[in-house]
Amino acid sequence: MAQQGFDINAILKQAQALQQNFEANKARLKQETATAQVGGGMVSATVDGEKVVKEIKIAPELVQDGDVSAIEDLVVSAVNAANAEIDKKVSANMSAFASNALGGLDLNNLGNMGDLLGKFLGGPQK
Repeated sequence: MAQQGFDINAILKQAQALQQNFEANKARLKQETATAQVGGGMVSATVDGEKVVKEIKIAPELVQDGDVSAIEDLVVSAVNAANAEIDKKVSANMSAFASNALGGLDLNNLGNMGDLLGKFLGGPQK
């Protein structure tokens, strides 16, 4: 039984494709947003995928009450809730990306390295 060596060019092409897909995914994540409302919808905050606050909305009736410390607390809560929501989105996206990336590797095209990776990952083995 002749053993085939692994094709370094195939590995490099797969690594390059993975890197390009990762960068594209990262760019998409920057465009994601999450909005959270607190205080019965009196305050909302929107953040993007980099956790940059894009918008804060405060209901006019809350300002009329003049309770500045309550407004400050609600703004902080809204921003924290929006950040938690974007964290969930990013985590779910990255988990799916990693799963697809590993599933997309052609272990059969890696020769002996494919056998080793297949055994390690529980994937296809020759």
